[in-house]
Amino acid sequence: MKLSINGLNIVGHADISVNGLAVIAGENGTGKSTVGKTLFATLKAVATSRGNISTGREKAVADLADPIFSRLFRMRLAGSDNALGTLIPASRSQFISEVSSLTSAADVDRYFDRLLEALAGTPVYDAVKADIAALAARINMSADTDGAISLALNRLLQSEFLGNISSAGGASSVTFSDDASGFSLSYGITHGDASVTSCEGKASFRDATYIESPLYLHLLDILDKLSGTRFFDDDSRLSSLMLPAHVADIVEKIESLRYVYDLHSSRATGLSASLSQLAGGEFFYDPARHAIMFRQGDNDIVPLNVASGVKSLGLLQILLDNKIVTPDRPLIWDEPENHLHPSWQIRLARFFVMLAAQGMPIIVSTHSPYFIQGIRHFAVKLHAEQFVDYYLTEMDGTTSITQCVNDDLNRIFIKLAAPLNEIMDLSPD
Repeated sequence: MKLSINGLNIVGHADISVNGLAVIAGENGTGKSTVGKTLFATLKAVATSRGNISTGREKAVADLADPIFSRLFRMRLAGSDNALGTLIPASRSQFISEVSSLTSAADVDRYFDRLLEALAGTPVYDAVKADIAALAARINMSADTDGAISLALNRLLQSEFLGNISSAGGASSVTFSDDASGFSLSYGITHGDASVTSCEGKASFRDATYIESPLYLHLLDILDKLSGTRFFDDDSRLSSLMLPAHVADIVEKIESLRYVYDLHSSRATGLSASLSQLAGGEFFYDPARHAIMFRQGDNDIVPLNVASGVKSLGLLQILLDNKIVTPDRPLIWDEPENHLHPSWQIRLARFFVMLAAQGMPIIVSTHSPYFIQGIRHFAVKLHAEQFVDYYLTEMDGTTSITQCVNDDLNRIFIKLAAPLNEIMDLSPD
């Protein structure tokens, strides 16, 4: 998975490859979060537009098939043609289901061939033939993938960057590719409007999740009310959203667990069980309280009273247990070290490396040398160095450049240690 950004927000240029775990380091205000949000918007736009295209096609086909069934059903009720009973399903839903499964105009012709022969010379022949022709044309129509993705990109990018997308008001460009599936996407952004310039292949990923704080776990009710609407259910309502897309997305995902999370189900083996062991308990949905709780021994604790480090591990546990993060559902975590003691940062780093080694695509931005050294340490100890790439964002004038520094990690540590070095000298001036 590769992402290239030019002239978007503060990012002048960035090239990122995700071969497992991509670590983007740098000072605040250098565009680390911009890279993550752009990747989230890109992945989410492709995934959601694919669903919208499918939903739109199904509705259009159903709308065109319905009058055909109605005409034939009335004829059958009138008893004017008893042969119709053997040529079409008895129920409307079955008829629409069969028609929806057709994939080409040729399929439509074959499906209705005997029916049209039976209707020859009847008063409804011309009308039914015209309806079938319209249906064939719609089924044969290729989905407007580029247009659907452009629409989704515009809504997501506007939500994430509030209109401040292009650097200095100029043009921006983004290219995404996935060698595993052969999918590639390029789009430009001019005057705040995104437009797909190239889209090839079929994407293998199905979703993406962007996290910037484990505090979501005890702010769910407030965030859910602020979001006002389910972000990805109805594109026409996105403009009314009060939260950035990535926040509304994670709130929806966690809130949905209220209805599917099984208190008594066995934990996902391996990493999830290790997370629970390290955290000293596990998060679960308590139907009696209608809330997500943390169970520690015999005690159930509200998330507000759980340490931030435990919340971070618990949130990761929830994402894994419910398959919100999988090999085809990347995780993007902005500064996971926030609120964490260095010892907890190192623990979290270990699990990110373990996830990457098991095929989970993860992108993290960070300004913590503890966290980065933790990843570096466990990548070596777990023989997972091939799954980890390191990047450094630095300002170049008024915009930033993000470069791979796998061969010179000292650049990261020198950059992040500079503030401490400045105050280490206690000698009087």
